[in-house]
Amino acid sequence: MRAADFRLAELIQRDASTGFPVINDNRLMMIGLGALGRVNQEMIQGLDLELVKAIFTRMGYENGLALGLVLADNYDWDSREELLRAGVAACAMAGVAVAELDELILEPAGGLRCFRGRWRQSFEAQLQLEGLGPSDRPVCGLLSGLASGLASVALGQEIWVQELYCQAQGHDHCAYEGRPIADWGVDPAELRRRFSLERLDDDMARLRQRLAAAQRDLAAKQAELARLRPAEVTAGGVLHRSKAMGQVLALAAKVAPTASTVLIGGESGVGKEVLARFIHQRSGRQAEPFLAINCAALPATLLESELFGHVKGAFTGAEADKPGLFLEAGQGTVFLDEIGELPLELQAKLLRALQEKEIRPVGGLKSRPVRARIIAASNRDLAEMVSAGRLREDLYYRLAVFPLVAPPLRQRREDILLLARHFLEKLAPGHPGLAPATVRKMEAHAWPGNVRELENAVEHAVILAGNELIQPEHLPQAVGGAVGAADWLAGDMPNQDELLRRYTKLVLQATGGNRSQAARMLGIGVNTLWRRLKQWDMG
Repeated sequence: MRAADFRLAELIQRDASTGFPVINDNRLMMIGLGALGRVNQEMIQGLDLELVKAIFTRMGYENGLALGLVLADNYDWDSREELLRAGVAACAMAGVAVAELDELILEPAGGLRCFRGRWRQSFEAQLQLEGLGPSDRPVCGLLSGLASGLASVALGQEIWVQELYCQAQGHDHCAYEGRPIADWGVDPAELRRRFSLERLDDDMARLRQRLAAAQRDLAAKQAELARLRPAEVTAGGVLHRSKAMGQVLALAAKVAPTASTVLIGGESGVGKEVLARFIHQRSGRQAEPFLAINCAALPATLLESELFGHVKGAFTGAEADKPGLFLEAGQGTVFLDEIGELPLELQAKLLRALQEKEIRPVGGLKSRPVRARIIAASNRDLAEMVSAGRLREDLYYRLAVFPLVAPPLRQRREDILLLARHFLEKLAPGHPGLAPATVRKMEAHAWPGNVRELENAVEHAVILAGNELIQPEHLPQAVGGAVGAADWLAGDMPNQDELLRRYTKLVLQATGGNRSQAARMLGIGVNTLWRRLKQWDMG
């Protein structure tokens, strides 16, 4: 067989019982270059460079011997030279370097005089340059050991490969030369002793001690950094540490540069407008206006004028033309909060703005182009509203091109303390802070009102605590103040109906009177909630 016919992938099989990749029943393991680079950098910083190079050289030599034996056992090579060239080709297939064999000189009796070649894109040179910068000497120890072990098997004699110069020294490639060990003027016994496992055992013991000390120092530094910089602050100003919020922000960052309409769902108070502003800041439109409107805050007649504008004389009091938000935003962003509250008569007009990219002002005869991006939000289940006939299905699908759901605070417990301290610093710079018992109370609370409730709770606590450390009794009752929520609900041992009434009232308070959200939190339908409120004279 010739080297040109060799394919490493054909040698790699999959163990039927474990699924592990194997060669000749020898299990293989993949190691990423980034991870190896970090380990290599730590070792070089903690130990002598030559010792680290010796460790990698020994590892390379063992792998070279193993690879040579595998190639020799599995194929009938036309010559030892073809076996050597196949091993050289395997270096690129294994990802360590693109190896080239430029010259092979044999003795008349068939023994090796020398061979020379190049390594391009050596992983060791790359690790050196990226992690530690240029080197004043060759660094490719693993490659030298690999080539030495492989050549020793292929040529049937002890071969040693040395790197002559290295890409890490500023060259465009690494150059190597292989000769019998004796021809290098090195005692073979001394070379074997230098890279013996016995010596490496001692070196590795010292290495483990130094690495353990370095890891302790690193852990202390990381803890200090975490204390000083506890938050991840995104370009859009979103404070978070939780994985749940991080995933949503990653999706938001993906859609931000596009012109696609985004629909943000989530409970009241989770920060849907904050998320919308995050998208705007990363959209390429950040120099343009960000205009927000709450669709539930205005009656239909005023809302239509606010959104689409009107012409002079369109109705009583229309003394001048008004462009409306869609035109005032220019090429910026229009944020439509509580889109589920948009009256049916305006839904068709919004649909036209999304489909045709144009609007017609109230009382106007001509349509005007819309260039703004639309981001909508709702704390309602819009799909359920479509089924109930309260939201146009075609509008829903136009809005939900790219849906996002902001997670509630109870699913972001890692963010509670982070946000509380942010609000505290904003309200009272230099405040002494939160007592540990207060932090436990806050992290145990369900926060049905989400981030908005947390901000209000911090403000409430600052008012009561003044410049003193905030204690649990400074928090609102529902969070765990002087009279805890549990005491308020059941301290006088009410019957089941009264307990349910009190809890329903608590949930309604936390949701700002939003019955749809309260019903979801209580696990009942809105109609059931309405009947209960009527029964308790709370409607």
